[in-house]
Amino acid sequence: MEIKNHKVSTMEEVCLMTFDQNTTMLGECHSTTRPPLFNGDNYFCWKTRMKLFIQANDYKVWRVIINGQNNPIKRESNSIIVLKDEDDWDQDDIKMA
Repeated sequence: MEIKNHKVSTMEEVCLMTFDQNTTMLGECHSTTRPPLFNGDNYFCWKTRMKLFIQANDYKVWRVIINGQNNPIKRESNSIIVLKDEDDWDQDDIKMA
């Protein structure tokens, strides 16, 4: 399988070929609103499809999965650092969270 400017691992290649050639093996329709169902078989195919599903729906969610959640903080008057209340977040805090 050739994909321009993108190196794909062997397991992803197998998953994509299976996905293209035999969609009945996956046992479900391909929905853009419903995540792929993991039925206990073909974990690597499901993992790839789930990753693509999350990235396509909201790439910010994928960044949280990979990097973890970043909660905005503030420094109190006595130099103690505490989490900001969500009501106190500004636009930069929302982007970073």
